[in-house]
Amino acid sequence: MINNYIFTVTAGRSGQATLYYILQKYSQGCLSAFEAPNINTKLPGFLGDLEKRIRRNFIETNELLGRGKILTAFNESQNDYIEKIVQKRLIKINKQSSKTHENTYFDISKFYARGLHMGFNKILDEFSLVFLVRDPLLNMRSYLNRNKNFFLDNSIPEAKNNILRMNSKNFSKGEFYLWSWSEILLRYKRMSECRKVKKAIVIKNDDLMHPNKISKILDTLNIQHRKICKIEKKNTNEEKGLLATKVYKEDVLIFKRFISRIPSKYINDLKYMQESLKIHKKNIEKYQNN
Repeated sequence: MINNYIFTVTAGRSGQATLYYILQKYSQGCLSAFEAPNINTKLPGFLGDLEKRIRRNFIETNELLGRGKILTAFNESQNDYIEKIVQKRLIKINKQSSKTHENTYFDISKFYARGLHMGFNKILDEFSLVFLVRDPLLNMRSYLNRNKNFFLDNSIPEAKNNILRMNSKNFSKGEFYLWSWSEILLRYKRMSECRKVKKAIVIKNDDLMHPNKISKILDTLNIQHRKICKIEKKNTNEEKGLLATKVYKEDVLIFKRFISRIPSKYINDLKYMQESLKIHKKNIEKYQNN
């Protein structure tokens, strides 16, 4: 029976696969889920692609994952619908844990904070949050290298239920990801103030490669584990045959332009963006007069 629920708040491309690997290899009594319900196809080639589309439409649906109608429901404050989907998720979670006798559920997904959190917050009595964060400029570049459809996983910045509502008419593709990074940070700040939150912990992407840091974090979250000796990065762009996540001149200029557009009342809350600004300051100054 699950009595310790933990949810990851993240913009994505921040080390979720690595965190899942750590939990799978070293944790004990912890049911970890990486963007569940995921799909492991059984058919080969194009048949596997067809299988995935069918299952995503009818079995492990976009709604259970946290995409599709969940994004719309969140934007339109349709909380009853979100709660109905979360109830289905909880049934699956408890059914699985009853077979394997775990008492902790660790949800590792960028979709939790994009709408599903409203349902879990209403239904559960208490839970913990982990904010998994990466340097925003590196986060943006990693997404751009993936060449994904931004709106598959995100609402428009103008949506009424967003915290950081911005006019995105003239946004570059990179600015959409910088906006998403900022919005998720602001949502985490708001979520962590909820009275139901037992613990709220920040894990920086770089922390994932340090066994001692991760051991202390797991201890704080009341997750039993074996001694953590070695950690391997997972799901990197290089693994997928894509470009390495390296900052280019154009990225620095996009970053600077986006920061200039942020409403002043949110600047102090976006402290990680300010840290990144300092880290990349030399590059910004180098390209500023070009």
